[in-house]
Amino acid sequence: MTFEEIYYVSQIVAVIVIVATLFAILYQGHQTNKIARADLTLTMWMQTGAMHYALYDNPEKADFMHRAMYEAAPLKDGEKDRFYTALGMAIGTHEAAFNLRKRGLVEAAAYERNAGSTRLYLQSPRGRKWWSRARNTGMDPRFRDIVDAIAKDIEDGAARTPSAGEKSN
Repeated sequence: MTFEEIYYVSQIVAVIVIVATLFAILYQGHQTNKIARADLTLTMWMQTGAMHYALYDNPEKADFMHRAMYEAAPLKDGEKDRFYTALGMAIGTHEAAFNLRKRGLVEAAAYERNAGSTRLYLQSPRGRKWWSRARNTGMDPRFRDIVDAIAKDIEDGAARTPSAGEKSN
């Protein structure tokens, strides 16, 4: 083998090594993105869970949230502010999950868990009343459509549910 042939073979080997290195870097980047996505998903779940727990973490808060969500008695102005702030945080975590999911940054299950929380809070007529006002506050139209659909499903279900005085078959 001549020096020229050795040179050409070494160039081919060098190109193969460079291409293999680029594929290894691409694979490593893909793995890093998967790990970052999993970490962001876990962080979002933990923070969302902590926020929801903080709304109920003592008897007074739990009683207030139950009264605000499920009882028809009027709330005082300060209680309305407190409840609406809680709803804003709860629906806000769903919106954050929506935005992260739209960008492919969190797992679908994390998004769905936040959507489930929205469904829970919108079970309350007060929650739906709050949403009817809050929906026009600069949210992504696709997110607004999702929450509108949740509210509509709940309203439609409530319309089909017999009242307490009626018998169901």
